[in-house]
Amino acid sequence: MPDVMFQDMKRYVGFGDADAENLRALRAAIQPHLSALTDAFYHRITHHPGTRRLITGGESQLDRLHRSLAAWLNELFDGDYDNDYCRRRLRIGQAHVAIGMPQYYMVAAMEVVWQLLEERLRGVEIEDVGDKLRSLHKLLQLDTALMLESYKESYTTQIRAVERAAVRERLDEAEHLAHIGHLAASLAHEIKNPLAGISGAVQVIRDALSTEHPHRPILSEILRQISRLDGTVKDLLVYARPKPPRFRQCDLGQLLTRVLPILREQPEMQRVRFEYVNSQPLPAIQADEHQLDQLLTNLLLNAAQASPTDGLVRLVTTALEDGVRL
Repeated sequence: MPDVMFQDMKRYVGFGDADAENLRALRAAIQPHLSALTDAFYHRITHHPGTRRLITGGESQLDRLHRSLAAWLNELFDGDYDNDYCRRRLRIGQAHVAIGMPQYYMVAAMEVVWQLLEERLRGVEIEDVGDKLRSLHKLLQLDTALMLESYKESYTTQIRAVERAAVRERLDEAEHLAHIGHLAASLAHEIKNPLAGISGAVQVIRDALSTEHPHRPILSEILRQISRLDGTVKDLLVYARPKPPRFRQCDLGQLLTRVLPILREQPEMQRVRFEYVNSQPLPAIQADEHQLDQLLTNLLLNAAQASPTDGLVRLVTTALEDGVRL
């Protein structure tokens, strides 16, 4: 794909055989200046705070960079600008990404290379130097585009790696939750059956006592607490094995009329002030009535538990054009 892109860019900027011939003609003139050009280029690099930090290997790294730049400059004037040339230029861009060179420094560095080359070549006696410099400028623009493409490819690879890691993490989390759900379901079943037996036994004991017996209220409270525990176990089963909603026409007004009186009797609701505000009839909605019942119960009990004693819990329902706001 980069090969196709390179050939397309060459056509777009008008880089052809005549330009390749112009660059070959510059080879003999530029070679004696390559060492001085690389020195001038890295003098700028090492005296700029932003780019100097990229050179962490000291003199040995600088020596390698000098040789690499000299070879890269020399290749500009080979005259062979085929797909192999394209791939070598892409690898240089990938090396820039690997060392953490920002794109803007790479683009600025290419401008510095152009300035140094133009200055040197205009100082040498060359026939039709303006025409040849235009060919060189086209090639440098192509090289810049190739290196920018390598940045894009490298960043795309990094983003895909991050996305794969995120997907893996979500899958691991889902698997972990599935294990928890399975454990919760097993635990709930283990608790539910003995709980039913305890409840039945307590009811037998309570019913055997006279209505005036002092222990009868205590047994009734035990049954109420067993009922609460049974409700918690049911909630755990719902969490462990959630069922998909079964949508039907649901009259929210009737549901509230049925649920609220029961909720008002709960100890949590008894310690707060509760208001239900509804100024108009509510339209029927598509909902799972059982899940909506659970939602209302959990919502209001949580609100009551989070409120101070004698705090206010207010439920407001409003009819909308496309549903109900609760």
